[in-house]
Amino acid sequence: MRGVRTDPERLEVRILLRHAPLRGARVLEVGCGDGRLTRRIAGVVQSLVGVDPDTGQIERAKRLLPARVRGKIEFQVGHAETLRFPGQSFQAVIFSWSL
Repeated sequence: MRGVRTDPERLEVRILLRHAPLRGARVLEVGCGDGRLTRRIAGVVQSLVGVDPDTGQIERAKRLLPARVRGKIEFQVGHAETLRFPGQSFQAVIFSWSL
């Protein structure tokens, strides 16, 4: 196994789905990195925009995204402090492992 395997029990997603209104929602993921969490919740959201300031991470996220969800997931280079989305664009915002 290469690297660190995060959340092998898949508790993060189960707890997130239990407590956050993500099912069928338009979601913004701030600090999405390489799309680790994005890929895990892609099947339950209506659409998702992942934002991260690291261009390399966004490029990796795009490469790793499965073809079956490419129409509803978008990745953008950006900073949380300067998001440029109109009000009411999203029903939920998530921010995981970003500090």
